[in-house]
Amino acid sequence: MKKILILNGSPSGNKGNCALWIKAIEPFFKGQGSVDVVHLAKTSYGSALRKKIENSSGVIFVTGTYWDSWGSPLQKLLEDMTDLEASTALMGKPCAVFVLMHSVGGKSVLSRLQGVLSTMGFLIPPMSGMVYSLVSDIALKSKSTHAKDFWQREDIELILENFLKACDLKINWSTWPVDKKDPKRKWLK
Repeated sequence: MKKILILNGSPSGNKGNCALWIKAIEPFFKGQGSVDVVHLAKTSYGSALRKKIENSSGVIFVTGTYWDSWGSPLQKLLEDMTDLEASTALMGKPCAVFVLMHSVGGKSVLSRLQGVLSTMGFLIPPMSGMVYSLVSDIALKSKSTHAKDFWQREDIELILENFLKACDLKINWSTWPVDKKDPKRKWLK
């Protein structure tokens, strides 16, 4: 059974749009694995969260768009889990990314976040991220002939299918050397 970890990077925690999005994707995994949802606004990085990341088959990141970036709880996590870069906990571990936004900035957030995750060691399967916006939600209700050009809620299924396929991959990845002694030490003198 797969162990799916969903990390909610929104400052709204379990009360915002990201929490509702997560509730919509959780049923997809019924019968395919267990799901553990962590709302980063209420959880600090420590041994318990580190263990969840290490023991997961794959990680799904969900965040809103805040001033052209991901949520501050997710940023804090990325900073705190630097010690996992290129470790067996992350190397080749599949991830998927869902970014929500009101109107603009989400595609940049998606691209930059996937770049960070890949550099840390996560595996980015094909078509494993999307941006869903209030603007798209409104436009899709108009039955426009351009609807296929917008990411839609139905795209969740394809993204999660690719994510689950990647969870079955077993590859012995190579890593670059990473300073594990003290990644937060001062270097400026």
